[in-house]
Amino acid sequence: MAGLAAVTGPDWWNERRYGMFLHANIATVPSFSPIGEHADWYRSHLGEVPARGSHGAHASPLAEVLAYHRDRWSHVEQYDDFLPFLSFHRFDADQVVELALASGMEFLIQTTKHHDGFCWWDAPNTERTSLRHGPQRDIVAEVSTACRRSDVVYGTQYSLLDWSELHRSPSEYADRTLHPHVLDLVERYGSELLWGDGFDCGLDGTMLRTNELIERAQDLADLQGFELAVNDGWVLAGSAAESVFSTFRHRAPTDIGVTPWALRISLGPSPSFNRAERAEHLLSTGALFELLTEVIAKGGTLLVDVGPGVDGMISEMHQDALREVGAWVNKHTEFVNGSRPFDQWGDAQVRYVTAGDEVLALDLTAGGVVVLAGLTPDRYDVSGVVADDGGAVHWEQHNGGVTISRIDRSPTGLAGLYRINLVPASAAIRLFEERDDAPRPVQAMLDSATKGGVVQLGEGTFAGGFVIPEGVTVRGMGWDRTSIDGDIRIDDDARLEGVHVTGPSGRVRVDGCGVAVIGCRCDGIVTVRGHDAQIRSLIGRGIQISGERAAVEGCSLKGSLGDVGIDADGGFGHRIVGNELVDHLCSIRLSDSSTSTVAENRCAARWWGIHLVRCDHIEVTDNSIRNTMRAVDVDGGNGTVISRNWVADGDSGALIEFGATDTSVIDNHIARCRIGVLMWDAPTTTIGPNDFVDIHEEEPCVRGPDPDT
Repeated sequence: MAGLAAVTGPDWWNERRYGMFLHANIATVPSFSPIGEHADWYRSHLGEVPARGSHGAHASPLAEVLAYHRDRWSHVEQYDDFLPFLSFHRFDADQVVELALASGMEFLIQTTKHHDGFCWWDAPNTERTSLRHGPQRDIVAEVSTACRRSDVVYGTQYSLLDWSELHRSPSEYADRTLHPHVLDLVERYGSELLWGDGFDCGLDGTMLRTNELIERAQDLADLQGFELAVNDGWVLAGSAAESVFSTFRHRAPTDIGVTPWALRISLGPSPSFNRAERAEHLLSTGALFELLTEVIAKGGTLLVDVGPGVDGMISEMHQDALREVGAWVNKHTEFVNGSRPFDQWGDAQVRYVTAGDEVLALDLTAGGVVVLAGLTPDRYDVSGVVADDGGAVHWEQHNGGVTISRIDRSPTGLAGLYRINLVPASAAIRLFEERDDAPRPVQAMLDSATKGGVVQLGEGTFAGGFVIPEGVTVRGMGWDRTSIDGDIRIDDDARLEGVHVTGPSGRVRVDGCGVAVIGCRCDGIVTVRGHDAQIRSLIGRGIQISGERAAVEGCSLKGSLGDVGIDADGGFGHRIVGNELVDHLCSIRLSDSSTSTVAENRCAARWWGIHLVRCDHIEVTDNSIRNTMRAVDVDGGNGTVISRNWVADGDSGALIEFGATDTSVIDNHIARCRIGVLMWDAPTTTIGPNDFVDIHEEEPCVRGPDPDT
């Protein structure tokens, strides 16, 4: 059975769907960032260069890195002074390629130059290379040669942003550095994939002439007899941008992609080696396997960052999950490299792909019984199910899908794989005409509503793009029964209750004062501009507040790992209480706000749990924050009280920094973090009794900078 997605690109791209991203730079010497950040950005974290693009969401410098540098590397005055320590004396390219193959990976991308401008080969027009400094070896030559010996496709990452070239104009940088370097990698080292990272650095591809660069690189590849794969990080324009594969970070897209795409992930929070990370911070074997099979089922390619240490060795801790997953992949290459997407990718327990005329179903539970819920008889006629390992099975198709039971109960390792023979089901006979599902209008009901009145919506979908007038309530049957397709604006003292706001943006805009949004689901952002708004029991992505006295209570928000869950800019008297927030860059952020309460929230975010920026008299109490780099970050401001919070498995329990005054940290439980409390340029901070458990550093509380610095 043919797959749904037509995956394009070079032939090898369709056949090699799992690869290694070998990543190191000068920052590999200190190999440090707070747990959750990127250690390869050490130079920016020191404040030597400005942060740019999406990475600039963090302040530069980072107090954690300043404290670490003071304690460990105070004799290193400038970033380039790390170069003599970059020995790589134990680096063996053949061992790296052996690890890739043992991990089931059939191509490798090497970072040849990161943002710090250090080149891992004898690059033209620069002295900042691995032949003149550090290893004094051509590491690119060693890796590319080892790949060719083992039939591993070799590709290169090259950073368009170069901190060492910021003094040059874009045209001069393109002529002197960018173009000669990239073309050299293709011509001399046979790079079959060019990975750029200009999409998040604010660079102008027109000024850098990247269209011209990629065209010349493709001509060089043609002369050498191979097709060149190019990602979307070269900020190309026009038709040139249509020939590239899309790049994702952190998580896969929600559904099957019909054009080429790749997901780049790290085993731990940092793509390069970070000495602060422990085994519990890395992807487990099961988590890596689930992610790989999800990417394959959605038609993508997975790349895993692997970062050598300063000696060039890859730690056993980072190798374990790779090798364990690789043992399965190397036995099931048909699933990973020889398959195409089915018309559905699966769910949390099952993955589907096609191989020839068969559908391969992967049971992630590896249990005795699995239900393939997607293979219902109204869609498919299933004629056979065979276990790929030859184990005896019993199967049955029913209205809930296909149930497979392993008769012999033999173990299946990471997952059970089944071959399914099926054909599309015959079209069902229609006894009734199809119902018209076009959204029903609401505007007429709103026009006739008076202040204090209720517009009751029934089940089904209604047309959005309307304004709820002053004092009117729009009430649905519950967000799972009543949908409004389109944006909604709400005026003074109006209410929105029990609906699901959908559509391309799915936004709710609270412009009036005294507004309430209760028990709703919102696919887009809720913006609150009026005063005295109440947002309660909302399911959604995020809430933005610019009014005063907003109450956000009992909401459940899920982010995209790069956004803010609840973001209050200004105002006073806010109550942010009892919410659950996951997968944001920052769960809760208050900026220039005062006399507000943040309490009883449950947070898990990438970088910040609760971030207070220039705020006065904020109470942060009884919150639960886990797996978040900075649980509570007080950046400036006065009079914050942090008390009775439960924090676990992050980098810091609390960070008080850069001019914050009269902050109190008392009666908090902080467990399994690198550091308990870091106070940086915040000398009036009061630390009361706190419960510190399994803190990584010897001292749970650190103050800085030194008085004489």
